[in-house]
Amino acid sequence: MNVLFISSWYPNSTNPLKGIYVKKHAEAIKKAGVEIIVLALTVSHSKRLFEKKVTISTDENGVTTHLIELNSSFYKLIYVNLLLQYNFLKKHFNREIRPSFKPDMIHSNVLFPAAIMGYWLSKKEDLPHVITEHWSKVDNFLNQNFFSRSGKKAYNSAKYVTAVSDFLRKSLGKDFDDPAKIKVVPNVVDTTIFSFKPKVNNSRVTFCCVAHWNGVKRPDLIFNSLENFSRQSEKPIVLNVIGEGVLLEELKKNKWSFEINYLGNHQRTELAEQLQLADYFLHASDMETFSIVIAEALATGTPVLASKAGAIPELIDPANGLLCENTIEDWSNGLEQLCKLKFDNGKISEQAKIFGIEKIGNKFLELYRSI
Repeated sequence: MNVLFISSWYPNSTNPLKGIYVKKHAEAIKKAGVEIIVLALTVSHSKRLFEKKVTISTDENGVTTHLIELNSSFYKLIYVNLLLQYNFLKKHFNREIRPSFKPDMIHSNVLFPAAIMGYWLSKKEDLPHVITEHWSKVDNFLNQNFFSRSGKKAYNSAKYVTAVSDFLRKSLGKDFDDPAKIKVVPNVVDTTIFSFKPKVNNSRVTFCCVAHWNGVKRPDLIFNSLENFSRQSEKPIVLNVIGEGVLLEELKKNKWSFEINYLGNHQRTELAEQLQLADYFLHASDMETFSIVIAEALATGTPVLASKAGAIPELIDPANGLLCENTIEDWSNGLEQLCKLKFDNGKISEQAKIFGIEKIGNKFLELYRSI
């Protein structure tokens, strides 16, 4: 079975972490025995007026990847120019992929712009189309964007649309003629890296939080609730903060009564080690369509305290953590309760294996075979 995998969210030279979870889906599909070629077209900011870079390579997972990078100081105009992007994508497909690779279907990721381009290409090639959705703002796009009509056609003509959570599936349902064809296929956790290690009892309580600290993330809730909690804790409190972003800058200026280590961005193996060392993982956010970092923390056997927002409640239950409303008071109470509970760390890790590469790859394979 041959699958052409199209995405506009994909790691590139400007942003190596962009759409990393889309790349993990490609890896899972490859490991399920599918012949997959990735055709990724990304648009990024550059000081140059316009630059087009094309790279054809085989990644570390054995996935052949065709990366078209459009970099420009007018990147926003290029990003909304869907016809221009499609012209680059279609020409590359015809010249570089089609002569030696005959896809049986097209699998696109995220409605705008990739899935609309995938829809147009699937019509031209008379191929079945599958869409995977990660985008939390897709409702706004379908109600307000110039290309919303094409977006609805792409959704409704697809054989299946997969959403990374039940929360996202439900929010997409009202835009479909047949909501039953929306299936839930979660994001992937590499359980060979994010694996269980027994916790070490010591004289401190170590918390960890991970994010790109921008947009909907709420580090203010984590810091202020820990400030309250540390004043009554019998043990010293340590917070290891991984990632960077503008939301951390103001918080760094304050003086806190607990120890904070700002560790910056980490590679996956280093991140896994920090999660294995932590007693608890904290994740505060106003919206999540999945939350890969929570799933990764659970895979290491680390209990989680998180916001009751978006898809997060699908990941948390009384056996692996607690949920909080997004107030300092509720987070402070949540920390107190969390540290009183007893968790089976090994069992938490075992249950998180549902997000493993093999499990997710087989879910996609079942969909493909049904088509």
